[in-house]
Amino acid sequence: MKGNRRHFIAALTAGVTGTLAGCGGTESATPSEASTETDTDSPVETQTDTDSPMETETETDATGTPDSAGQTVVVAPDGSLRFSPESFTVPAGSTVTWEWGGNGHNVKAETTPSGSDWSGTPGDGSTTYGSGHTYSHTFETAGEYEYYCAPHQSVGMTGSFTVTEQ
Repeated sequence: MKGNRRHFIAALTAGVTGTLAGCGGTESATPSEASTETDTDSPVETQTDTDSPMETETETDATGTPDSAGQTVVVAPDGSLRFSPESFTVPAGSTVTWEWGGNGHNVKAETTPSGSDWSGTPGDGSTTYGSGHTYSHTFETAGEYEYYCAPHQSVGMTGSFTVTEQ
């Protein structure tokens, strides 16, 4: 009986430790604030990008193709570690808006076409934003763009899109 209880307690401890080791980590709202561990139920201060154009929300079909000249991407929908949609196509001159559905994320450019100056959300890779934050950019340079969330790139939180000539 003692052996079974030890195995149960060891398994329970491993499960709790694995759960707690998840994605809790550190989050920072601005580059000047110190990083602190946060609980997912704790409110997170968000940074607002005031230099961005106004948000334009658009409907998309199942392939992620916008029904007008713009695209909205949800960052961490329902707390998942992904972008929705993960890929899409927009014509040059379109505004893409990223809306945060979870805390502790950013959008950083990995690959951009020649002539594009887009680098993603302001700040370095450790600058993250919280639920409700929006970031928009108007894309004029046609080509393939690949991006990622710096804190979660290793678990596959990546996205891509194509800007086509008009």
